[in-house]
Amino acid sequence: MSNLLKRLVKFSKWLFGSIAFLLLILLIIPYLFPERVSREVKQLANQHIDGKLDFGKVRLSFFSHFPALTLSLYDFSLKGSVPFQKDTLVSGHELAFGIHVMDLLRSKITVDQFFITKAAIHVQVNEAGEANYNIYKSKADTTSSSKDTSAARLEIERIVIEESSLLYDDRSIPIRIAASGLNYSGKGDLSKAIFDLQTTIDIDKFDLNYAGTDYMKEKKIKGNLVTQINTNSLALIFEENKLRINKLPVEFNGRFAFVKNGYE
Repeated sequence: MSNLLKRLVKFSKWLFGSIAFLLLILLIIPYLFPERVSREVKQLANQHIDGKLDFGKVRLSFFSHFPALTLSLYDFSLKGSVPFQKDTLVSGHELAFGIHVMDLLRSKITVDQFFITKAAIHVQVNEAGEANYNIYKSKADTTSSSKDTSAARLEIERIVIEESSLLYDDRSIPIRIAASGLNYSGKGDLSKAIFDLQTTIDIDKFDLNYAGTDYMKEKKIKGNLVTQINTNSLALIFEENKLRINKLPVEFNGRFAFVKNGYE
């Protein structure tokens, strides 16, 4: 019995020592690289975002979105693309960039996750089909205009939206979608031209209005979706999609694509 007690004490010391060491690492790493990470992530954002990004304080921490190491921009706002450059595309409490820790320890900075918390997202498309979300600068745009001086890389594998609201207003169709209490998580290798996006979504209230007629009003939505996305052809293939609208289970398959002067 005494040998067993000694083993338990030894194991407990090892366990608590390991936990203490891990917590120490989590506390130390953000203090080792704050200026470099902040500088290069901001530079990366400026090179890839064609829109005015404003924010308050900045914080590098493991504890905002544990276990991810994130550079968080608080009280942020992002303007839309032309002709909506004066209108806000998204604003909220926090916009966080997830940093790949192993790359950071190898003196590289890779942004592989996005977190948006307590935000208002307003997507607009006018009658001519011009949208406010075309804010991403392609690699061709960034290299042709100026030399890429940032050592940071963008390899997004996960996007998380928490406690947010979404308004999608497309006057070219016309369709209007509103969602409040939006919680979304999407995983996939977004750096590839064709990839599968695995999605979980939970919406407290969902409205759908087409051509002035309400087809859904204040419905609760929960879903698990698998969608193949082809960024070259702008096609979406809905491979596995299970939704629950209030208490009604819904499952669907299909394809959606942008074509000249319309949708397929």
